[in-house]
Amino acid sequence: MVYDDVANRKDVSVIMEKRDEILIKDLSVKFGENVVFSDFSLSLPVRKITCILGPSGSGKTTLLKALAGLIPADGFSAPRASFIFQDHRLLPHLTALDNLAVVLDGKREDRRLRAKQMLDDMELSEAADLYPHELSGGMAQRVAIARGLLFDADLLLMDEPFKGLDLALQERLIRYFVKHWEESRRTAVFVTHSILEAILVADKIVVMGKGAHGAEILYEKDFDLPRSARALGVPEVDALRSEIHDLLVSL
Repeated sequence: MVYDDVANRKDVSVIMEKRDEILIKDLSVKFGENVVFSDFSLSLPVRKITCILGPSGSGKTTLLKALAGLIPADGFSAPRASFIFQDHRLLPHLTALDNLAVVLDGKREDRRLRAKQMLDDMELSEAADLYPHELSGGMAQRVAIARGLLFDADLLLMDEPFKGLDLALQERLIRYFVKHWEESRRTAVFVTHSILEAILVADKIVVMGKGAHGAEILYEKDFDLPRSARALGVPEVDALRSEIHDLLVSL
């Protein structure tokens, strides 16, 4: 898949959905003279969570946009995806409750009941009847996370969804996210700058960097330690955290 914001485009990429993986093959993206991806390939395990780390400018958000089909490419049909952005993108004319209900199917009252339950789970019961301009930044982002989790799609894309939330709330929402994911088992791609956040949720961890010819994979690791056992002080967690930290600070 190629997207070039200057003249020519051609389709050179294959994205194949197999039984156990989504294979991104030969992804190429450039904006003018800035090459973000050149013949980039990555395997995403199906029905699992892949967390992607890397410094700013390494192509993490562009990769999510390519997966969502937000970057156009000839001959490429993007899968149905739910995208949780860094900014909330709530509909300004709808309350928090209706911002959630609008992405659901079914009768109005059924949709609103499901939306209310999700707001309760996200500790936002008091925000149900508030409009986006009446919400704090953190509350608006939590509504956006709730909406993304409710939207029915096979692929869940998350771009630093817990950024800007206080640490205690982050930890609670991460636990809720994992609980929700275990119920739906959607393929998820989760971009974060937090090593610990990645270790707490990921089945696979990827570190991206920017090379001479665009983004490249510097590190990949499948992590199958049960999530219930993941905490600081656990040898496997501490060792992995140290390994990834040392790599990131060297970039």
